[in-house]
Amino acid sequence: MKAAIYVRISKDSEKKGLGVDRQRKDCLALAERLGWEIVETIVENDQKASDGALRPKYQRMLGMAATRQIEAIIGWDLDRVTRTPSEAEELFEYAKAMGLQLKSHNGDLDLITPQGKLTTRVRTAVSAFEIEQIQARLRSETLQRAQSGRYNGPRPFGYDFATDDHGRILTGSRQELVICEPEAEAIREAVSRVLDGEALWSITKDFNQRGIATTTGGQWHTQTLRRMLMRWTHAGYRKHQRYEKGRFVGKESLYEAAWPAIIDRDTHERVLALLTDPTRRKSRSTEAKYLLTSIALCGACGRYLVGTTSYEYTIKGTYVRKDGTRSPDKVRMYPETYKCPHAGCHAVTRRMDAVDELVEATVVAFLEREGVEAFGGDPAAVVAAQARFEAIEAKLALLTDQWVGDKITDAQYERGTALLRPELESEKARLRQALPVDGLREFTGTGAGAAWKRADVVTKKRVLRALGDMVGLTITIAPVGAGASSRLDADRYAGIRIETVGRDAGQ
Repeated sequence: MKAAIYVRISKDSEKKGLGVDRQRKDCLALAERLGWEIVETIVENDQKASDGALRPKYQRMLGMAATRQIEAIIGWDLDRVTRTPSEAEELFEYAKAMGLQLKSHNGDLDLITPQGKLTTRVRTAVSAFEIEQIQARLRSETLQRAQSGRYNGPRPFGYDFATDDHGRILTGSRQELVICEPEAEAIREAVSRVLDGEALWSITKDFNQRGIATTTGGQWHTQTLRRMLMRWTHAGYRKHQRYEKGRFVGKESLYEAAWPAIIDRDTHERVLALLTDPTRRKSRSTEAKYLLTSIALCGACGRYLVGTTSYEYTIKGTYVRKDGTRSPDKVRMYPETYKCPHAGCHAVTRRMDAVDELVEATVVAFLEREGVEAFGGDPAAVVAAQARFEAIEAKLALLTDQWVGDKITDAQYERGTALLRPELESEKARLRQALPVDGLREFTGTGAGAAWKRADVVTKKRVLRALGDMVGLTITIAPVGAGASSRLDADRYAGIRIETVGRDAGQ
């Protein structure tokens, strides 16, 4: 009889496959005693058979039975093959339709007779019950561990596991996290740079060039850095959420951690707000090159202009002279420009050097004159927004307490939170606008010109966008129209408007 050996172990923490090797030896010995031909040995190491876990190799084995490539399955025990009643019923169908047999190192398994099926059903039901009991106990232990502030998981960036006097890592209830200062300093630096408006790709590139490795020794990627910065671990909090059937469900809860914080909670919440802001501009995969791309507006259609690179165009000489020689090639030089790329418009194309020259001079003059007011924040508005924010949070907390205490219905709770959440987000926005702009204070007063010269294009673009948020700065380039060359010769800045709310930025 042709058979397949199926061996499985739910958890192989050392990834050595020792458990499945022991099962395979016993199953091979059983096949030899039976005189069966083994078509294939199917191994699923570190693979659960509960919670609806997908087992690709198990499904392929059933496919082999359906096509009659095998007539029997040999497993170490029933719970190695299946632990759910639904899969047991599926095996009954294969036994009925294909004559499939199931043999075990621990005894025969009858899939045909009513008594055999009853025995199998009872055993799988007991297995399912045991699994549910284990899961309930693990959920309780995990919650208790979270509530006590104990860490769970692999080593997080910024921390090391504490060791005993002999250098051995403490485990179990003795496990502790201690700060790894070089990595912690990298976290503080990354947080500061993110809050200063630097793009994640730029920090990632810098970390990799400096040889700052991840906990696995690999290089940083933008999403890896983002996930690391969003972890509550660094703020000294343990996050907990139920995990069922391969996904997180229910509400997230935060508990004070037993390990020291690298950054404070307020700073971490600012990072979270910035990185999860849906209006936040996504990071570019390459370094910004042109100052006003996606900042300056077309004066005809009102949409953003883009920068274009300089290039040469050669016109081949085609005229043949009387002496038989050909006219020389002509090379035309096209400088860097800002242009409107939008279909149906294309009304603006202007030399980049002239536009940048006027914009930079005007912006620096404005920053020297009014930068402190623009970027200094509004302390009174901060206090007012903070008070309103805390009042709304208190209302939400009270609403939650009433709901938990069954004093209000689910519908009343949902209606209340639906009304308060938008108000909370509105106050968050007001608070952000009122706060001083981190990282831009050097672009104020008499030092603005020197700071602008030192800054790269990414930072300059951030200054322009911040001015747009704070004082409504807009840069518009209008079409010059007929006779453009002569008009631009007389005034190379013709049609360029730089304005703030209610006034000319250059005034």
